[in-house]
Amino acid sequence: MISKSLLLTLFFSIASSAWAGPSEQSELDDIAARQEQLNLKRDWAKYRLEKSQHECYDKFFTSRCLEKARLLHRQEIKEIRAQEVPMHDRERALKAILKDERDAQRISEREDAAKAEKRADNLKAFEQKQQDEAKRQADLEKRRADSENRAKENKKATPF
Repeated sequence: MISKSLLLTLFFSIASSAWAGPSEQSELDDIAARQEQLNLKRDWAKYRLEKSQHECYDKFFTSRCLEKARLLHRQEIKEIRAQEVPMHDRERALKAILKDERDAQRISEREDAAKAEKRADNLKAFEQKQQDEAKRQADLEKRRADSENRAKENKKATPF
């Protein structure tokens, strides 16, 4: 059965998600640990279902026994889901808060004057490299054209 205190705790934690603090990551870790526990409960419920289904085949009223086993399994899974839903809601809210904090930090870093100046310097250096490369390519094309002309002149000058 779901404890009401757990549901209330999760509800108030969801309601208080408007402010961000350093504890979000630890709370996410706690949620992950609780999810692992719920996964373990789900695995045990599946095991109990399979075991009871196996035992049902030895009984005369097999269909009725299988229905009871499935009903018990559905009840167990329903309790697990009831715990998971608010926990997943809180996890989504925490991840959104952390993402917003990271985005705000990136924006503030972009607006930093020193970094803006460094980006401008990098852009100038890149443009200068592009111009130098264009000059080298033009010079290389000129040399190739000159070498072809010299080769033609040399062929004309040879006596053979």
